[in-house]
Amino acid sequence: MRIATKLWLGLTLTTALILGSYGYRQMRQEQADLRHSVDQEFKLLGTAIQVAVENALRDGQTADIREILDSLEFKDPATDVFVFDAQARLSASSWSSSLSLPALSGAVAEVLASREPVVRFEGPAGLSHLVAVLPLRDDNNALVGALALVRPLDDVRRDLTTTALAIFLSILTLVAGIAAVGWLLFHLYVRQPLASLVTAMRSVRGGDLQASVSVNRRDEVGEVAVEFNEMLSELAEVRRRLAQEEDSRRALNAELQRVDKLITIGQLAAGVAHEIGSPLQVLNGRARALAGRPDITPEVRRNADILVEQSDRIARIIQQLLNLARRKPPRFEEIDVRTAGRAIFELLELDARRRGVRLEFEAPEVLPRVPADGDQIQQVILNLLGNALRATPRGGRVKLSLAPSSFQAPGSSAERASVSLVVEDTGTGMTEEVLARMFEPFFTAWGDAGGTGLGLAVVKSIIAEHGGILTVDSRKDEGTRFTVHLPVRNNETKELTV
Repeated sequence: MRIATKLWLGLTLTTALILGSYGYRQMRQEQADLRHSVDQEFKLLGTAIQVAVENALRDGQTADIREILDSLEFKDPATDVFVFDAQARLSASSWSSSLSLPALSGAVAEVLASREPVVRFEGPAGLSHLVAVLPLRDDNNALVGALALVRPLDDVRRDLTTTALAIFLSILTLVAGIAAVGWLLFHLYVRQPLASLVTAMRSVRGGDLQASVSVNRRDEVGEVAVEFNEMLSELAEVRRRLAQEEDSRRALNAELQRVDKLITIGQLAAGVAHEIGSPLQVLNGRARALAGRPDITPEVRRNADILVEQSDRIARIIQQLLNLARRKPPRFEEIDVRTAGRAIFELLELDARRRGVRLEFEAPEVLPRVPADGDQIQQVILNLLGNALRATPRGGRVKLSLAPSSFQAPGSSAERASVSLVVEDTGTGMTEEVLARMFEPFFTAWGDAGGTGLGLAVVKSIIAEHGGILTVDSRKDEGTRFTVHLPVRNNETKELTV
């Protein structure tokens, strides 16, 4: 079976399974909603008739009972109403009603024995009739009979049939559309290019080194085609030289050809693996919406297990962040801020890619060493970069820059040598209200995203303990820029100013 056919079958079957499971759940939910709606409506109707009949029985007006039943017959002819005495004998009923439903007598006996109302859905799947039996009491709360209502569920069955047909046609249309588009895409982007490449390879195997593959795309398959064409050019040159060289030289060149072919095959395998991995990642993402449902199928359970695996990975990353967050008194030593920044940058690269944000790092090869606690400086960078990533929408940019600099300490006009640490983003920016309170403990603009409001407060404390300063420049809907200056020489701790 060709790889394009395998991919197409996998996509089509998985789509059909997911949509079929969703359609089945929708049908079950629709049935439950309809039954609940009918049940509530029937209970209200039964309670109203129960009160009216009890009042008529207390007043001894049996004619009023007949009038009530006739009125209901006129308004709701589909509902049959029966009035029984305390011995389960029929006292009155609506004109079109009959006692043909077997479950009615049992329900009446149960109500007379338990003195509690009974509501039942009868028939296959509980969609044939709805039976409600309510006790009738006198002024002394003594049981004097029972009121029974029976309604056929033809409308419910008809609605469910219509809904099922609509869901089936929708799923069929979606699956057919996805299958058609998938087949076309796989044919255009996988089968045809690989077929052209195989044809060219066969020509090369037959001795035609002039064969080449047309390159009209810039994806992985296009890269393979370019490499293949370049390989052919090199092979042609090797053949020209081989004709002029000794037998040993030709043997060596033949070995080089074999190595080139192995490299090309490896590149082809990498390209195919990428093509397979991309749609699987999309399908795995769809499993997140189904993982919490109890009625999932084995195929969906497999996807949910994958979700658990990824969640474990996230948990490990979070644990690393928690370890960084456990602050200790600073232990000053000469550190390379570039190394600390690079470590946090690499830690957050995966999160940035998932968010669709471009994360950049810029620093000279050599920076002045700073007397500082390396773990705490990493925590500062982690908090600032984490906030920037959360504030930056998909397609935005977050940049970490390090450079030699200088600053004026609060209350002093002298310039101090320092290393500047700049985190800037193209995110949502901050309002004046948020800027005024951003360093308050437990104040956070990310409560819905799990923020604690301690990150910037910790950053402020750490920088103050290191004798540095922090400045913030933020504009709403334009972005934010945090600049930290860490002194190269560790003098007395200064209070932070912003």
